[in-house]
Amino acid sequence: MSKYERLIIYPLLFLALFSALTGVNIVSATQQVWDRIVAREVVIVNDEGQEVAVLKYDQEKENPSLELFNNAGHRVVSLLAYADGGAVGIFNQDGHLTAAIQNEENAGALLIYNGTREMKKLVGLRAGLYGGVVEINNAQGLPTGIMGNNAANNGYIGLFKGELLGFLHPQIMLNVGEDGPTIQTAK
Repeated sequence: MSKYERLIIYPLLFLALFSALTGVNIVSATQQVWDRIVAREVVIVNDEGQEVAVLKYDQEKENPSLELFNNAGHRVVSLLAYADGGAVGIFNQDGHLTAAIQNEENAGALLIYNGTREMKKLVGLRAGLYGGVVEINNAQGLPTGIMGNNAANNGYIGLFKGELLGFLHPQIMLNVGEDGPTIQTAK
């Protein structure tokens, strides 16, 4: 063996011997399956090291969440768990909320938002006191129309001014009661 071969072979032999004695894997080509992983946060990154998914437990809110991110680093999907139930949030490419499926008062709700920083709710589909309810809101997030079920298990439609106090008094109310349909208008 030549002098140059010894300069390569001996260090490699010492490195292999050291690794074998200490249990250090220099190269591991085997796949490992874990029965359980315990962590407060798991972060998945792409080839550039950018976060694309985060599974974590929020100490302040005492809730777990799963967040998915786009290539620009903006959150696009959130799965949340909280004391009253769970929620799925869908965000646009700028990271603003556009839709949510969530628990509200022990029933389901589908909410559509304007996709801006102000997060104004434009449409709500939810379970109400007597059945399903559809709520339509204006650009300010204030109710302008509502359709649902009344206490007689019949339908109603209400149209409102689109202002906070206007929601208390409908401008037009179409209601189907036990005696038939009624139309009420604001005075």
